[in-house]
Amino acid sequence: MNGDPTARYNWLKVASFAVIILVLAQINNWRLLDKLFLTLVALLAISWLWSWSSLRGLRIERESGSDRAQVGQEITERLRIENLTPWGKLWVEVRDHSSLPGHNASQVVSLLPRGGARWHVRSLCIRRGRFLMGPLTLNGGDPFGLFPTRKLLPQTHELIVYPATVDVSSFVLPVGELPGGSTTQGRTPQITPNAVGVREYLPGDSFNRISWGSTARTGQLMVKEFELDPTADVWMVLDMDGRTHAQGAVQGVDGEADDPLARLLLNSTEEYGVTITASLARHFLNQNRTVGLMAAGQHREIIPTDRGARQLMKILEALAVIRAEGRQPLPELLVAEAGRFGRHSTLIVITASTDERIARALMGLVARGVKVVTIIIEPSTFGATESAILLVSALAAIAVPTYLVKCGEDIGRALTGFSGPARRAKV
Repeated sequence: MNGDPTARYNWLKVASFAVIILVLAQINNWRLLDKLFLTLVALLAISWLWSWSSLRGLRIERESGSDRAQVGQEITERLRIENLTPWGKLWVEVRDHSSLPGHNASQVVSLLPRGGARWHVRSLCIRRGRFLMGPLTLNGGDPFGLFPTRKLLPQTHELIVYPATVDVSSFVLPVGELPGGSTTQGRTPQITPNAVGVREYLPGDSFNRISWGSTARTGQLMVKEFELDPTADVWMVLDMDGRTHAQGAVQGVDGEADDPLARLLLNSTEEYGVTITASLARHFLNQNRTVGLMAAGQHREIIPTDRGARQLMKILEALAVIRAEGRQPLPELLVAEAGRFGRHSTLIVITASTDERIARALMGLVARGVKVVTIIIEPSTFGATESAILLVSALAAIAVPTYLVKCGEDIGRALTGFSGPARRAKV
């Protein structure tokens, strides 16, 4: 039995008192004190036996609807505890130690002989990240609190909470950044409009890739091979230098009344940046574009360009755990990784920095034919002393379109128009 020190002292006090009563009873030969001593001994024995049996024969099950969720979504857990013994349990405390903010599955239940109890817990995901659901601790004891007992259930399961995404369908790239780059000579397991040949069927090939005409001619199963579309790669560079980010309360959206949920979900330039990046990744991958991610948070994170649902999961998982703990300035990151960006690449830079060196770093990329768009999260609206006005002017001078997002502003609406060159892509 694992009891806390306070409870341990409680039964020691009772035991000490019983010893004193016994000594007095022997000295004075008082039968009343003898009975009182026996009563205290019986109390200690019954309490210990009660506590010993309080957590015996219990079985607890914990079920979660999913091991993946997204900020703003609700998760549900179902817990069930069963008493397998022929005697009841007056009370059992189930204490939850999950690391998910705002989630608490703790409960105090009373169990009948061979009975059970179940309950559901619904929680809103308010923070992205990787969390542990569990472990659980069962607390029991006797009615007098003399012998508390505890049992740890170490089983846990992992929950990944992806960042929130918003509708950015109005986000438009300049003309030069629309599909139309050089042909990518490379096979892809995905189905694209570019079928370049056939080969024999291999185990694991999808049936919808079977070429029935070739199969009929050759007498064996043949599948089509595809190449990636000749489109420009979209690289998203998220600035996670911890020295550039700020935190401030969100005062509603577009001047409306305070939104407590928005204040929880988007309360810093870091969360704005991650949400914007996740939303743009989903937007372009839904358009079957090739998208890559680059950021320098706890470590340098680089996800090469690819397309499809699997790529979206890779990006969301990286964004779920990344934190603004980097110490590499964005200009240095751009210079160090400039070789990854070709003349047919589109570079979307998301930052809360006011460093004018960013414009100089991007100038070299623009000169090489890389198409660049910047999204600046205005730090002054989050309580920072610096303003991004000079950086926006420097970017306009080198013809780099710039979107400006302010604290409390609707992201989808903020990304409908940019500063700088006024040309829009034709659809």
